[in-house]
Amino acid sequence: MADITISQEITVELDGNSPFEYIVVKEGDKGSRILAINLLQNKQPYTIPTGCIARIKYFKPDGNPVLNDCTIIGNKILMTYTEQMLAAAGTAKGEIVLIKQNQELKSATFYTKIVSQVYKTEGLVSDKEFLSFSETLVEMNQAADAAAENANIAETAAGNANTKASAANTAASSANSAATKANNAATAANNAATAANNAAASVNEAKNAATTAAGTANSAASNANAKATAADTAAKKATEAANNAEQQAEAAAQAAGEVAAAEIQKVTQAATTATQSANTAAGKANTAATAAQAAADACEGIAAGINTIPDLKTGYIYSIGIENGKMYLERAES
Repeated sequence: MADITISQEITVELDGNSPFEYIVVKEGDKGSRILAINLLQNKQPYTIPTGCIARIKYFKPDGNPVLNDCTIIGNKILMTYTEQMLAAAGTAKGEIVLIKQNQELKSATFYTKIVSQVYKTEGLVSDKEFLSFSETLVEMNQAADAAAENANIAETAAGNANTKASAANTAASSANSAATKANNAATAANNAATAANNAAASVNEAKNAATTAAGTANSAASNANAKATAADTAAKKATEAANNAEQQAEAAAQAAGEVAAAEIQKVTQAATTATQSANTAAGKANTAATAAQAAADACEGIAAGINTIPDLKTGYIYSIGIENGKMYLERAES
């Protein structure tokens, strides 16, 4: 007797988009619809490795999950739609999972359109379905391992928390001490702020005084600049006058030198003439002096002779001398 199964075939990529076509089935069917799935990689047929198992992860239109085993024949994966997989009308989505040891490889998602049945029998309720107990056990073991690991992590965290709590207590004590120091520092800071405010007031006063002094200095600087400009102008005029005076002095000196040279020439000539005349007079005077001396000497000799001869007639004694170049005869008392 032949069975009543119907097979459909679909191609699903491992590294691409979902297939365009939907698998169309009927709500409420049970074990009569088989889907043959061909896998592609890079648009080429994918060879399923030896030792792999295949499962279908499936979400029904109402959100209930399904995890069932599939059959691998050759290079095809055969999946049978169970009653629970078709218990709710709408669009379901699924993916094929290849498992080998601790490795998993999932296909692209494909969609199943479940058409509502005309008459619904009572008693069928859509629910979760996990026919792959080994997968469930693995997941449970993984969950247990994860829980144990989390427990270890929690225990370690508790120890760390205790250590940190102790450190926190120590830090709290340090914080209290620091707070006391901070209060003291705040008091000192307030005192310093008061002193700073007073200093700021003094600075403002000094600043105002400096501003006033700066204004006065600027005014004085302006006056000084004006006076400096006037002094510079006067210096220029004085320099010009000095240059003119120097030129005039040079001209006067030149003229005076010429006049003085002429006068000196005249005086020199007169002095020369006077010297010559003086020399001539001196010569004459020497000659006269020599003659006078000779005359005087002669007169003295004569006088000496006469003075010793008395006047025989009168008995007087005469003396003869020379005065002012003239001979005189003077009678002396007897």
